[in-house]
Amino acid sequence: KMYISFMLREYEQMNAFAETFFEFNLRTWTLMYHDTAHSFYGGLVSFWMYRQSNDPKWASRGRKALIAMKKWSESSAHNFQHKAYLLEAEEAFCNNDIESAKSLYEKAVSTAREHRFINEEALACELAGNFFLEVEMKDTAMEYFMQAHQRYHDWGAVAKSNALFEFVQRALGPLSVDSSLTYPNDDGNDNINQRKRGAPNHQNDSRPDKVDSKAVITYGLVNGGTNC
Repeated sequence: KMYISFMLREYEQMNAFAETFFEFNLRTWTLMYHDTAHSFYGGLVSFWMYRQSNDPKWASRGRKALIAMKKWSESSAHNFQHKAYLLEAEEAFCNNDIESAKSLYEKAVSTAREHRFINEEALACELAGNFFLEVEMKDTAMEYFMQAHQRYHDWGAVAKSNALFEFVQRALGPLSVDSSLTYPNDDGNDNINQRKRGAPNHQNDSRPDKVDSKAVITYGLVNGGTNC
């Protein structure tokens, strides 16, 4: 639930679920895979919460997740290196270490791509976009958001992809028809050149008015959350 709230940016629920998560420690080695996933997303949530609250407990929790991820990456760089880079980038963001953050986000994206974790490549791109938006590098932010949008769609999380499109329009303004940030149909085909400026065209779109985003993302986590 913490993961889904984080992906959907439902921050009040994310905070509540994160507090519950950190009250419960997984110590069973048979649950190692779930422990690493929980540590990863728990760390990302912690760094975000620190930037919102300046509460040092969140920075400490994020740092512990980062230390654990670096340790795991020593045993399996393929599975954990990109996660460590992304957590490290988020920590640098928290510390206003702009140059380090720039380099680490790029490493997180490129390593996730190299290791074929498409969902975490998308997430790294989205978080990089948020960072560059915050530091007023809007062109770079747009580039990362475009990559995230495409990779979420490739992963099968169409609702998340579309939600990101809407967020970018709110944050950066209406997108022109010649923008490479597309708003794909469920069949994967883009119809952006058939629309008015910045407005999705649902006239021939079989997608229902409201998509169950939680169902889509949960499905993606279960069915698309592994490397291929």
